[in-house]
Amino acid sequence: MPQLKPKEAAELAEEVYAVNRGPIDMEIFLSRPEFSRSPNSKHELKAEVGSRLIHTKDAFGICAHGGQTHENEIFIIFRGSTKLKADWMSNARIGIQPSTSGWPVHIGFNSVFKSMLPQIKEFLRGANNTATIHCIGHSLGGAVATLAADWLANNKAHPVNLYTFGAPKPGLMLFASNITKKVGKANIFCVYHATDPVPMVPLFPYIQPPLPGFGHYLPSSESIPSAGAHDISKYAKDVSNLTWDDMLRRRQPYSIESAVKFWLESKSPVHAGSHRIWDWINSALIFVLTKISGALIGTLQAGLMGALTLADTLAWMLSKGIEFSEKSGLSNIGRWVFLLMNKIMQVLGMGIPDESIEMTQVFMRNVLNKLITRTNEQAQRAVSGT
Repeated sequence: MPQLKPKEAAELAEEVYAVNRGPIDMEIFLSRPEFSRSPNSKHELKAEVGSRLIHTKDAFGICAHGGQTHENEIFIIFRGSTKLKADWMSNARIGIQPSTSGWPVHIGFNSVFKSMLPQIKEFLRGANNTATIHCIGHSLGGAVATLAADWLANNKAHPVNLYTFGAPKPGLMLFASNITKKVGKANIFCVYHATDPVPMVPLFPYIQPPLPGFGHYLPSSESIPSAGAHDISKYAKDVSNLTWDDMLRRRQPYSIESAVKFWLESKSPVHAGSHRIWDWINSALIFVLTKISGALIGTLQAGLMGALTLADTLAWMLSKGIEFSEKSGLSNIGRWVFLLMNKIMQVLGMGIPDESIEMTQVFMRNVLNKLITRTNEQAQRAVSGT
């Protein structure tokens, strides 16, 4: 199956922002050699972004047939978030709903994608000889490209490649597992800088495809999460001389259970300044929730499909772990919950909790709300470039 080189995919993800910059920039973008010269071979995509409070329809991407260098191929490319406030409202709608293929995904990203789906279907009508469809996007556009690749893999016979740069997590584990199976792990290129805060959100149970895998990793010169690390022009520059194999991320310490346990038990202070802290917290959440009960993880996903917020559901899960620990006489699970909250409170600047503090569901929900707010604020600053 034909694949784009990192430089080519990143440039397309960067230049698709021309859809918001005016006809001249758009004409230059669509004259790239990847695209067909035929006047009827390209279509601009309009998306509905925002929420019920702030809502707008805006140019969001393109569908295009390939040119001579990509004959019989199709490109579906989405821009990332702009300074448009409605874009961030789509990012911030952290609820769960079924994707077009029935798997649990982020409601904001899913709403943006579904608003463009009729246009995509119309463009693909009659494209029976297509060799490969390339789905590409940066930031919010990367999450939407993932949902597009999922729909294509479940509804079309064409092979699909997915390329994302600095994308947030689009859905839960069941979604990540299904798209990996349908698209193929070898055809998913998830690129992110070490200090880009956007791919770190939302926290677990949201998961980044492919599974299992650790994405395509770019080191950062910064030691803390930064807006600069999220800039698509930096991604394009940093991948320009690399192959996909150069970026394949190796297994990191926070993906190893023994390392996560050591981190939770460590007396060393932790703080929000380190870019790796969010990976550690995310891995610790997975570790503790898995310890509580594999069956309850399914309940967690079901709860998110309902009216509960992410913080409510996680707090409920953790409180159930403490309750189970007390009833069974096994203090181990309750201890892991306490150590997890200990680390989260330190990161939030709330100090080290005394062991006499009762870890009630309400208390943990408040702490987790603060954590989710903090990670979202970092991501929003990166998106807005501040």
